[in-house]
Amino acid sequence: MRTEVVRGHLLTQWLAEDGWRTAAPERVIRATVVFRPEREEEIRARLRDPEAAPVASAAELHRLFRPDPAVVVRLASYLEDHGLEVAPPRAEGLYLDFSGPVARVTAALRCTFAERQVEGRHVYLNREEPQVPVWALDAVGAIVGLENRAGARPAHRWPRAEADLPNGGQGYFPRDLRTAYRFPGQWDGSGQTVALLEFGSGFAAQDVEAFWRAHGVPVRPVGFVSVDGTPNSGGTQALDVECTLDVEWAGALAPGANLVVYEANPGSNDASWARAMLLALEAVVTDEVHRPSVVSISYGDAETRIPRRALWAWDLAAQRAAARGISVLAASGDMGSYGVRGIAWPFPHVDAPASLPHVWAVGGTTLRLAPDGSRASETGWSDTNDNGASGGGVSLVFPPLPWQGKAQVPANPEGRPGRGVPDGALVADPDTGVAIVFQGEPGVIGGTSASAPMWAALVALANQARAARGLGPLGLLGPRLYPLGGSPVFYDILEGTNRIDGIPGYQCGPGWDAVTGWGSVDATAFVERLG
Repeated sequence: MRTEVVRGHLLTQWLAEDGWRTAAPERVIRATVVFRPEREEEIRARLRDPEAAPVASAAELHRLFRPDPAVVVRLASYLEDHGLEVAPPRAEGLYLDFSGPVARVTAALRCTFAERQVEGRHVYLNREEPQVPVWALDAVGAIVGLENRAGARPAHRWPRAEADLPNGGQGYFPRDLRTAYRFPGQWDGSGQTVALLEFGSGFAAQDVEAFWRAHGVPVRPVGFVSVDGTPNSGGTQALDVECTLDVEWAGALAPGANLVVYEANPGSNDASWARAMLLALEAVVTDEVHRPSVVSISYGDAETRIPRRALWAWDLAAQRAAARGISVLAASGDMGSYGVRGIAWPFPHVDAPASLPHVWAVGGTTLRLAPDGSRASETGWSDTNDNGASGGGVSLVFPPLPWQGKAQVPANPEGRPGRGVPDGALVADPDTGVAIVFQGEPGVIGGTSASAPMWAALVALANQARAARGLGPLGLLGPRLYPLGGSPVFYDILEGTNRIDGIPGYQCGPGWDAVTGWGSVDATAFVERLG
């Protein structure tokens, strides 16, 4: 049978590493074919219209995004004929999960696999682009899970020992940020659910409750959904500080909202983070029990370290969220214009999923308060102290967004137009820091992992105000908020840069910039304008 290459699945930078060897033929690969919806034009038109009503149910969403069913059935048979285990199609055929040993995956997709040890983890990836039968080429959007080299990285940082922290070294309290950003007292997020995507990071209820009690926040249970069997590690491991931060601060700034943690694998010896992210987003979108209206993601990595087709699949899931009226927000990262950790390629990058077109990317600032609690000054979080900077830049993968026209986004590092990151910002500098309770002890932390759940809390407040007026949730934020750039909804950040580690960065200035986007936010103006 004649096959054709589906380009965009290779991680060529990773293949250049030393130490790869041919993957053992019995190693099991678990992957998902993501098909292209047949009604792509209708979906795009719907998402461009901010007044379009949210899709009412998961079943209706599946019908809207349905691919060609004949191709789904035929490709499932093709994979089974090569000895692979194929699960029943999900979401009206949009997702087709399959698994099997390397030898059989190679026979079906005509690509070989390599493996090696990296940082104590056994990783694998495909050495060639996969191929599918020629009759399936136009219908297949991505095959996610052919590698587990990419990994989830939380965007948080600790303050330096000599940092000048507020509140006598305790960091900012919720009341400080409610005052500084003018959070409206009449709204608390009641009736809304904030989803927090976590990857191998859990929380202890006693930590969260202790933080909330200390700051006068109503204590309520936090929901937990395991997307793929990954458990809540209960705040026992160091990485759990990420989930703890997300829950404590989303709950503190939206004290009436319900919170649900969606837990998935961060990438392990036999699991792909790219696939886990896809599964987690889909779990949020189809959850008919909790029905989130906003989701916050504090993880990411440089988009060049994730297969381009996986990024396409993630954004398709974000489109599905938008169609249901769910706003997706992601931290822009804490490595400034250099969204890469470790030894890599010395030119500007942006983080994904923050760079996805249908995600609101949240950058970071350095905030100082006046004696009355108001904003005395706010600058872009810059690498002035060798402790990180606001993630931002211009995508090498995604084209310019229609609603970013007046933002005047510069060219990307390859000289082409691209999606500009971030969209907005809030305080993130770890050397001012925000208070937390972790493993029974008070602490201070920062990073865009803090600013993302704060923004999500604000969206929950606006959605509560909208519901009181009989309106649907905000959903996709870009088309709604970019026209407000330069208005009193945003505090324009004029000073700061995200140059880092010798990598040329971007400069804050009037209007949109690739350090803080449109800036931080006046929460009262935000809710009054959009609520």
